Order: sequence, then C-alpha cells, then structure tokens
Amino acid sequence: MKKRGSSKELEMINRGDDVSYVMACVANADCCSVVGISNIGKSTLLRSLPVVYKEHLGSAADNYTFVYIDFNLTSQMTEQGFYEVILRNLLEVLETKQADAELQAAIRQAYQTVIAPSSLFLVPLAFEDSLAALQDQRSGLLVLLFDEFDEVLAALDPRVFVRLRAMKDRHWSRLCYVTATGHRLSEIRREREVGEFCELFAVHTRYLLPLSRVDAHALVQRCAAQSNAELTENDVDFVLDCADGHPALLQATCRALGKAKEEASWRSGAVNSERVRDHVADDANVRLECAKLWNDLSRPEQETLIHLLSGRDVTFELDTLIEKGIVRASAAGRQVFGDLFAGFVRRQQLVRRRRPQGVRVDVEAGDVWVDGELVPVLTELEYKLLLLLYGSLDKICDKYKIVESVWGESYIDEVDDARIEKLVSRLRQKLEPEPEEPKYLITIRGRGYKLVSPD
Repeated sequence: MKKRGSSKELEMINRGDDVSYVMACVANADCCSVVGISNIGKSTLLRSLPVVYKEHLGSAADNYTFVYIDFNLTSQMTEQGFYEVILRNLLEVLETKQADAELQAAIRQAYQTVIAPSSLFLVPLAFEDSLAALQDQRSGLLVLLFDEFDEVLAALDPRVFVRLRAMKDRHWSRLCYVTATGHRLSEIRREREVGEFCELFAVHTRYLLPLSRVDAHALVQRCAAQSNAELTENDVDFVLDCADGHPALLQATCRALGKAKEEASWRSGAVNSERVRDHVADDANVRLECAKLWNDLSRPEQETLIHLLSGRDVTFELDTLIEKGIVRASAAGRQVFGDLFAGFVRRQQLVRRRRPQGVRVDVEAGDVWVDGELVPVLTELEYKLLLLLYGSLDKICDKYKIVESVWGESYIDEVDDARIEKLVSRLRQKLEPEPEEPKYLITIRGRGYKLVSPD
C-alpha cells in the first residue's frame, strides 16, 4: 500500500516547478492533468500536495481541503467502487482536520449508502449529496487528487464522467480535480461524453520530464547515503549517464552500482569498469524499469526509437517522445535518454529483426518474448513455472514435477490441482495472444502441461 508523503519521500522528488504549476492551477480552481512515463514521479508529486500546499497558498491555505485518492486501492473497478474510495479518503481527511461533527456524520451516512445501497440508483445520488453537504457546511475549495487514474478513465461507465463534469460546473470555484496518468486523458478514451470531462484539463496538462542533471545528481547522492554506498564523483557521473533523470531508474542503477562495487572489492586487483557496467545493465530492477518504460509506449513510438538509434530519419511520433522526455532534443541532435534505456531499445531492435516465433526466454537477462514481443513482467512463481516448461520444451511436465520445481518438494502434499491450474492460467494470460485458445502452453488432460514449439 502506498503511504502518504513522508518527509524522506518529499525530499526525494525534486519537483519544485511542477508542484508550483499544479498549485497555481488549484489557486484558480482550474483542473489539472499530470502526465508522465512509468515511475517518473507522478504519484510522489500528487501525494506531496496535501503536505506542502500551505507553503504555496499562504494565508489562504485553510480554505483548501486536499483529498488524495489512490485508485490502485479501489475494491472494485465499478462506479460504486469509484465513489467508495473517494468518500473513504474524504472521511479520513475530515477526521484528521477535526471537521464539524454534523458534516462528518453526513459524509459517513453517504458512505454507508454507497457501500450498502438499497438500490444502485442511490449510489451516485449519495455521492453528489455528500459533496453538496461539504459545500454547504464548509467554505473553501475541495481538491480531489486522482492518482493511478488511467484504468478508471478507460473502464468506468461514461455517465460517471458526465456527473464529474456536471459537479464541476455546479461548484466551479469550490471544486477542483487533479489527475495523474501515463497518457493524455484524451488519448485514453475518446467518447463524446468522456470528452466533455477531459475538456476540463485541456488547457492545464503538465508532462513530468526526467529530472535535470543538478536534481538527478542530488537524488543519487541521497540514495547512496540511504543505502550506505560510497560513490565517488565519477561513480555519480556514471549513474547519471546510465539513467539520465528518471528517478526510479536512477535509484535502481545506484543500488546496482553499489552492489557491483562491493562484489568487486572482494576480488583482488583493480575494478573492471566494463564488468561493472554489464553488472548494472543486467540487474533485475534496472531491467524491470526499462521494460516498464518500453511496454508503456505505443508500437509506433517503439518503432520510432528503434529508427532513431539506427541513424535513420524519423518524424512520426518524435514530437510525442520529446514531449514525454523519452527523447531529448538539443543542439547536438536528438537522442534517447539514458544509456541503459537506449541499450534496452537496441536489444528490442535485435529481437524484432530476428522475429523469432514461439516463446523465448533470455535466462541471463530474465526477459521473456512471445512471437518477438516482450511480455509483461512475470511473478517469481510464474517465472519458475515457465523455466521448468521451457527447459522441457515439447515434453509433458506432470503436476508432481511442477510442485517440486515451483514450490519445492516439501509442498508436495500442500499444493492441490486447483492452485496449479490458477498459476498456469495466470501465466497463460501473459504468454498467449488468445488465452482461451492457447497455442503454446497446452494442457494435457490427466497428465500435466507442456510448452510447445511453434508449428
């Protein structure tokens, strides 16, 4: 579970300009959309706002109520689940602020109606009534901070967003939404009803870019201090060249470098810089961050990066990649940010050039491809199962062998068929283009499972 902004976390964000931009929007009751690539710091930024807003709003700060909502904590991706998580966090904020008891009671009653309605028709009405009660009994501006909003916008009934737009129109100067997403709201969903909600953010969309060299340098030094790693200035420059200004990649690289230097110190002789570089590039957390960035790009964006690193002329999607901070434009030309991610992209180019069919596992790197496409990251159990099946390609693995290899021999009597089937099903969802009609991970009824080569 994500925690509200701690002092350590806030110290790490280095996002003063971005916070000031959002606060300027809030001060004018303008809705604001924060957009950025994977793990660039969107959630950290939104979690910081209820902590730092007084520094930006001054004497007017008491007139603002910030409510942070992490939609990863939604119990169900439905209209009812949407309103429930908002009201739950609103109640928590009001209790912390020791708001009027009558107001808290009204919001709590609305919350009970949302979670246990006598009719689903009452769910949106209860939510609207709760905001009306808040506006009637408490002066000032309510700021709803919608974090991890991508799936919400993509999945919920359009009427939810029609209501959100209507509530903003009704309480214009007293209600404000701030969203954090990986893509522009208008790119996530395009229906007319949802489009009217997205219009609220069209003028105020803020892309979070990689950190500046100065801020990235400070982040690396703090990360090194927290992990008790001794980094020289040359080491810090190495980390910055590897990860550029991507916060999560910087921290993963810093930790990987610390481990590499520690291991090198056990051996006699000078530190081999090439070996250290390879160690960092092969680190599981570094690869994971690169894979997240890559998988979050559209196919045209991926192709543009491959063409750019191949020295070919590109125009399609280039502006979008610059806007996202994936490509940096300077007097020296256009280049992909960070040596590590650029190297990851080059590997994808080689994979696509070979266009291997079927399932392929790069055991050393921990990467998995299906028909030349990188698959979503596997859990530890999923990866163990895949390695077993991959090592016995076209051969049946019975359930005894699966339990022994995945869970361990001591679990033979504890893991039942249903648990194995669920694990196979989860792996199939990530490997198969059509999981309901698998062509690679096959069930052999009564005998076990096998991973088959392509025809």
